[in-house]
Amino acid sequence: MLIALRSQKVLLWWTFIGGGIYGSVHFFLLRMFPPPSAQWTTDQIAQFYTDHSTQVLIGAVVMSWTAPFVLPLTIVLAMQMLRHEPARAPVWTSVGAAGGALMSIFMVLPPIIWGAAAFKPDRAAEVTAALHELGLLVFITTTQYFIFLWVALAVICLVPNTVVHSPFPRWFGYLTVWSALGTEAGAVAFLTRTGPFAWNGLLAFWLPTIVLGVWFTVVARLLLNAIDAQIDDEQRSLTTTAAATV
Repeated sequence: MLIALRSQKVLLWWTFIGGGIYGSVHFFLLRMFPPPSAQWTTDQIAQFYTDHSTQVLIGAVVMSWTAPFVLPLTIVLAMQMLRHEPARAPVWTSVGAAGGALMSIFMVLPPIIWGAAAFKPDRAAEVTAALHELGLLVFITTTQYFIFLWVALAVICLVPNTVVHSPFPRWFGYLTVWSALGTEAGAVAFLTRTGPFAWNGLLAFWLPTIVLGVWFTVVARLLLNAIDAQIDDEQRSLTTTAAATV
């Protein structure tokens, strides 16, 4: 049990480091954070990839390898959610784990697509523009699988329980519901190139970015605190058991 708890902390740090690298590369190398204007012409897009092809290609390599940082976080959340459900019927744990795992795929795809756009900058500008737009639309509009994780977490938080050192207080359930609602405007980026619902707009990009930043920060703190408390309890139990056998 003690090894399993410490392993969960390792997975959390994997998430923190991977997420930090992902965000840094997104900003400094790919230059897609914040997203460029959705009103760029085909020639402007092609010129961007011609001017920055090496940066984008290196960024695509690093970003795609660190992109699945959601996966270790999902595993830790699932392990903690499992403490709240019957071992033979972990329905919400299963839903949440599936949603988080599938969401990691859509974190990986955008840098791969941008890398493909930069792979051959001398191709037809229309092809490069299509790849560029596909990468941004995949990045902005695909929070659908996160909903399954958030709904499952909200249920776990809001159902009364007596789990000791749970990382899921009731108020976190409400925060998770708010976070789910705050990120769904991104899908509307398919419908417009200007205004708050454009892929670089207030409601499609900035609000979900802020909401996700707050949610990830809160869930990281809650998980670390809960796991540390569980480790302390386990160590005390082992010490007591060892003393009793002497």
